[in-house]
Amino acid sequence: MYAQACTIDLRRVLLCVAVALAAFWPSGAPAQNQSPSTVRSGSGFAIARSGHIVTNAHVVAGCTNLRVLGDRSQAAGTVIAVDPESDLAVVRTVLPISGSLALRGGPPLRLGESVIVFGFPLTGSLSKAGNLTTGNVSALAGLRDDPNYVQVTAPVQPGNSGGPLLDQSGHVIGVVTAKLDALKTAQRTGDIPQNVNFAVKLEALTAFLDAKHIAYDTAVSDKTLAVADVAQSATSAAVRLQCAANDASPVPSETVRVSPQPEPAEPAPLPVPPPAPILPGRPAPVPSDAAEQQMTEQVQLVEVRTPYPGTAPAVRELTIVNRSAFSVLQITLGWLEGSSAPYCPPSAAAYRGTRDLFVSLKPGESTTTIGEFSPQAKYFCVLSAQFLSFGRKSEQQRPAEPAEPLPPGRLEVTPIPQQ
Repeated sequence: MYAQACTIDLRRVLLCVAVALAAFWPSGAPAQNQSPSTVRSGSGFAIARSGHIVTNAHVVAGCTNLRVLGDRSQAAGTVIAVDPESDLAVVRTVLPISGSLALRGGPPLRLGESVIVFGFPLTGSLSKAGNLTTGNVSALAGLRDDPNYVQVTAPVQPGNSGGPLLDQSGHVIGVVTAKLDALKTAQRTGDIPQNVNFAVKLEALTAFLDAKHIAYDTAVSDKTLAVADVAQSATSAAVRLQCAANDASPVPSETVRVSPQPEPAEPAPLPVPPPAPILPGRPAPVPSDAAEQQMTEQVQLVEVRTPYPGTAPAVRELTIVNRSAFSVLQITLGWLEGSSAPYCPPSAAAYRGTRDLFVSLKPGESTTTIGEFSPQAKYFCVLSAQFLSFGRKSEQQRPAEPAEPLPPGRLEVTPIPQQ
């Protein structure tokens, strides 16, 4: 409608753009004491009979403007039911949705069943048409045997929350909601968890819909469909939810919500650092998104990348090589935000921040790990490392500590005897 009103005349074009933006954004400026409004994305799906959209409560929390985005059109959404305790919500919209999903009416879910996840993760980086992953039911309860959740191995990312968890018949058996916080778990256990993700269980979903008097259909899962057929049903019923909200600070938890996710913004180009002299005995820092190397006594930080600059500018991929005779258990990285850095400061107080990374890296091996840093971080340095004795070495056979203090820029090595 707006496109038809626009002509080549520049003033009319600007007027059309202003009208289109006014139709999308809420009217009025934010209050002075309010935090800036950010746009986040999550997933949802239409349920049969009522046609309403099921999603997570945390996807629509604090929304000042909720949009439902289909394949080629979008419309406003209204939250008509929400339960933060079960992390479920229902949204009503006038947007035509071509398909809907039935809830599984039997048999009971079994451990090891194949599952399918569909949603809209990492908006702006991955396909805007939706993404599908597969896995299995790895536990019939959540953290600390929480009966309202089911644990699955199907990979999920930011933006997946609120999407359907489906069985091989294409019926809903849960609502994707969270994943285990890998960094916090590694700090507690010394190991990085893999594919530990959670969905609100079907029983909690049906109890929520019944309590809110929202109609839904059920179907018995008595036949196995091809994954491509399940994907077709999910694609027709799933939608992306776009929420303009005043975000509050997240509450620390063992699980992290896999949505909402910040909408992509135009990434600012990273400055190219000028050549700088390398001082003797001090390694050169590694600029983010460059392939320069930082040499240390026993560990190399080879590369730092920002894989999702538009959607997750704080997430960095770091490639690390272990040149020592011991297994690396943990390294401590510091980061700088200046435009250039000729050397790595030996004191941690000189850095804008530090981060411990658990890498579990054997001698001679390399690995690529992920860490979250300040989006403004430009240079990274290895400050210290912890090593696990490699091989069967007794307490008396472990390397003696150096008699002299390490020179600036060298690793602070702390051998740990084998238990």
